[in-house]
This record gives sequence, C-alpha cells and structure tokens, in this order.
Amino acid sequence: MKKTGALLVVLLLAAALAGAQTQARVRSSTGKVEILGAQQAWVPVKPGMILGLGTTISTGFNSTAVLELGASVLQVKPLTRLRLNELVAREGTVTTDLFLQVGKIRAEVKSAEGLAQDFKVKSPVSTAAVRGTGFEYDGYELYVFEGTVTYTNQTGQSRSYSPGEQGGSDGYDTPSDAEQELLDDFGVNPYTPGAGNQVLVSPPHITRTGTITVILQLDLRAQ
Repeated sequence: MKKTGALLVVLLLAAALAGAQTQARVRSSTGKVEILGAQQAWVPVKPGMILGLGTTISTGFNSTAVLELGASVLQVKPLTRLRLNELVAREGTVTTDLFLQVGKIRAEVKSAEGLAQDFKVKSPVSTAAVRGTGFEYDGYELYVFEGTVTYTNQTGQSRSYSPGEQGGSDGYDTPSDAEQELLDDFGVNPYTPGAGNQVLVSPPHITRTGTITVILQLDLRAQ
C-alpha cells in the first residue's frame, strides 16, 4: 500500500513538472520600463523581477528591456508594448506565446537540453513562428539573422525566411518574397541589363551611350 502511494506521488510530481511554467525574468532595463500584471497597475520593472502569465511590458522613449524566457532571450525595443500569454514546458517542448501590440522586438530563441522550442510572436496582422533562431519583428516586417522563421498573415498565407532574409505583409497581402525585398532595399531594378538576365528595351529612335544630350529649341518668332 505504501509503495502504491509513493508511486502515485511520483507520477503526480512528474505530471506537474511536465506542464510546469518556466520563468520569465527581467534581466535588465534602461529608461522607463513598466509592467502591468494581476495588480492592474503599472509598476516600474527591476532586474530579477519575475513576470507572470498575462503580464504586459511597456517601454518608453529611448527605453529597452531584456527578458529571459526560459533559455531564450528577448530584447524589447523602445516604444513597445508586449504581453506574455504563455510560457510552459510540456512533454519535452517549451511553448512560448507572446502578443506584440505595438513596437519591435529582437529574439534569440535557444533550446534547453532535451527540450524543443515552440516559440510564437503574434501581432494584430501576423504571426512569426520560429525554430531555434534569432530575428527582429515589429508585427509587420520581419528580419531573420539566424535559423528559420515562418511568417503567417491574417488570411493564413505563409512564407519562411532564412538568415539574412526579410519580408512582411500588411496582414492581407501575401508575405513578400525575400529576394524581391532585398532588391527593393538596395534600389536594384531587376529589369536593367545584367540583372536577372533581362534586357532593357529602349524606346524607339533613342540610343543609350552613357552620355547626356541636351536639345535646345529656340523660338525665333519673337525676334
């Protein structure tokens, strides 16, 4: 009977640990950074402060915060408001769910030993789902500097981005092509000679020589 009771306690403890909440902790902050938790009042953050589920963190002008979400690190940029919806370890996976109301974050998603990561950041227009990676995200635009991030808009259209790629959507348009986004950033016209093997066809009777010809028309009637 005692053995049965002891075994039951062990099983209950194991089940509790399997679904245990991992800690969200404030590593550091600069400027004006506040949180809104269960007390329903904004309070300044302090290093080492533990954030409960449902907590919203807000940064002011020239203010930042660095959060530890289990093994992952999240930098909250200035003028950002972010809510912690879920942070739990269950059945070998750490599930993180954040809601980015406004602003921008930079995340380094790291897997703890023996644990996989299910890390999602949602905004009013899109969702960024990552697998062991690093990225910047403002709810519309996404830039990946490590790993792979899947970007999904409100209509369920998705696109994956690799290191060095970026893209985004207004929530309804298909997430932009990473290569086209790069070309747009550098001001490259893919239809100029030598880009994409395309040939630029000049208008009739105009020869492009690399020089500029100025034609002056004089109205002699006024003389």
